[in-house]
Amino acid sequence: MAARDRRQELLDTLFPTLFPATVMLSLNLPGAEKTGARAERLFAWGERALLQAMKGSAAARGRDALGPFVLYRTRLLATQVKRLGIALEGAHPAGRLLDLDVYDHAGNQMGRADLDVAPRSCLICREPALACIRAGRHTSDELARAARALIDAL
Repeated sequence: MAARDRRQELLDTLFPTLFPATVMLSLNLPGAEKTGARAERLFAWGERALLQAMKGSAAARGRDALGPFVLYRTRLLATQVKRLGIALEGAHPAGRLLDLDVYDHAGNQMGRADLDVAPRSCLICREPALACIRAGRHTSDELARAARALIDAL
């Protein structure tokens, strides 16, 4: 929780901004393993893909208990960046493990629902991830194994 709070404090310092969109790239890894060689490989792959899809300038970069993260500012509209992020997440199975949070110039977060896009699917059964989490359908170990397999396939 402390890492999330620190990330939010950092975000709060960036807004309002003249840039139409800010994107935070981080990882969406299940289980306790949020750092290490796999996390770094996934993050580097995601950052390369993000920068190929959009031009932006890094506003902040860091590593904490949740893993690596970077904040980019871009001249693209927040809706454009969110669509790029969703496409990136869907371009490769490992993209499901990336977390691309997009904010407009005022710091309002753009979600999938804002674009009428379905929520993320579960790593194991492809049902909506939040439904599986709430129902406790899969163990943390099962989800972590699935995530490791996706990263190892990069």
